[in-house]
Amino acid sequence: MASAAERPVIMVLESDVIVRTEIAEYLRECGYKVIEGIAANDLWIIIDAKVELDVVFSEVNLPGETDGFTVARRIRQTYPEIDIILTSSIEGAAEKIQDLCVEGPLKKPYRAEDVAARIHLALGRRRSATRKPK
Repeated sequence: MASAAERPVIMVLESDVIVRTEIAEYLRECGYKVIEGIAANDLWIIIDAKVELDVVFSEVNLPGETDGFTVARRIRQTYPEIDIILTSSIEGAAEKIQDLCVEGPLKKPYRAEDVAARIHLALGRRRSATRKPK
């Protein structure tokens, strides 16, 4: 396993405590450093604290004024070095998410293994992009 300094950092935004803790624990077992949050404001606090995030895994339907779509747009525009993966059980979310997530949304209920695979894919894509000759 990589040292703590080398482990990718994943922010999990999910208001359902059982779902959030279950996926966060699984991702920790996969070797990721995981930060848990409930609402978009939790993410902005982490970013403002200069914590380097690699991936944000967010529910579309977040509590508060900011939903997952808005989170994804802001991340893509302001923090392009952070990958965003959205999840939703809302019908029709796939079309809305398509331009915000390369592979589209993970539909709930999802398997923890599918989340880890999607994160691995995003991190691998970023590593290969940084290795390309200029």
